[in-house]
Amino acid sequence: MWGAIAIQVVFNILNAYIDAYRILKNKTIAHWINLGCYGIVVGIEVYFLKMVWWMIVIFCIQAFLNRQNTFDIPLNLRRGLKFYYMSQDKPPKAWWDRQEYRIFGNNGRKIALTYIGLWVVSLTIIFIIFTQ
Repeated sequence: MWGAIAIQVVFNILNAYIDAYRILKNKTIAHWINLGCYGIVVGIEVYFLKMVWWMIVIFCIQAFLNRQNTFDIPLNLRRGLKFYYMSQDKPPKAWWDRQEYRIFGNNGRKIALTYIGLWVVSLTIIFIIFTQ
């Protein structure tokens, strides 16, 4: 289980560095390709871990929160921005960024801290459930 989470972290950080490079070179980001590749990684992990449905739900929530922390924060830092930077486009181009803006307004710090806190909660739940 923890190895699978570590693989997600490594995948996200590498993806963040690639996307930061693309952004700094004024190239577009293929958000749906990134999401699809990450989904494949998580799907392969679920398959090999042979989880039951409720474990898959918890694991996928963790994977989402993992992505929000270990992709967005390194992406922002690599671009020389604050860890909680959010797009200043009105409205943001990415669909998920638009949803965050609706929920949190223009407060990137609140978004980042919420995702960090929820990821810690999800990891705690995984630790309690999966180490029994």
